[in-house]
Amino acid sequence: MFYRKFLSTGDNLSIIGFGGIVLKDETSFDASKYVSYAYDNGINYFDVAPAYGNAEEKLGPALYPYRKNVFLACKTGKRNYSDAKKELLQSLRNLKTDYLDLYQMHSVSSEEDFQNIIKNDGVLQLLIEMKEKGIIRNIGFSAHSSKIGVKLLDYFDFDSILFPLNFTTWYQGGFGKDLLNKSIETNTTRLGLKPGASNALSLDTINCKPSKNVKRIRDKCWYAPLEDDEILKIAYKWALSQSVTSVLPPGEFDLWKKALEIVMDFKPINDEELKILKDSSENKLPLFTL
Repeated sequence: MFYRKFLSTGDNLSIIGFGGIVLKDETSFDASKYVSYAYDNGINYFDVAPAYGNAEEKLGPALYPYRKNVFLACKTGKRNYSDAKKELLQSLRNLKTDYLDLYQMHSVSSEEDFQNIIKNDGVLQLLIEMKEKGIIRNIGFSAHSSKIGVKLLDYFDFDSILFPLNFTTWYQGGFGKDLLNKSIETNTTRLGLKPGASNALSLDTINCKPSKNVKRIRDKCWYAPLEDDEILKIAYKWALSQSVTSVLPPGEFDLWKKALEIVMDFKPINDEELKILKDSSENKLPLFTL
């Protein structure tokens, strides 16, 4: 396994992480099996959120034997101080830990999000206090809006940003470039989402909008994941050839395992592969747009 630095603390993170959504609705036996498999293969970056159903409750016991040796990231979807504090404390209980290596504001998407986050009684104030107390080691956010993500990076010295880093979204939606460039400028750790995705399932679902009228291909993916092995391999090479620390594969274990196998012999993307990837993105719906 290859490792890269989390910039603010110097932690070495595996170049792919394990998304806790993989464990949603799995048996406790399978949850432990999947986490052990990941850990035994060099994965030390685990990410989860309350929004992923019972994933926290599954991850906590499974990860407990390895907790001191891994980098555990969690999120809150709450935007005010009191609600976010309740959610944080519940996440700590679910995850059977007394600290988080990274705590992120989940799915920051709008100007309303931004304004609520920065209020005196907003979630950012909580994160600052919890970092001072050592309950969280790093403060970050996941961005579903390029404009608001850049605005947050200008507003506060975040330790990390988690954002869509997907070739279809990059080439067909123009999404990702501004966030990557701004976070390089601010020396913020970059973590990538959706490198193993192919395209949005419909116009209605672009920008992570749920639609009851669209049937999912995979239960834990709101988008179409890449199934073509050649394109999948190039897609991970592309994502990891950007200036990022780590990326998170899709939320199905078989797709995650494929990603693990691919990155074990990672090499930067070449010009021929880049052309193949660009061509394959044509006429596909991006997951996010500007």
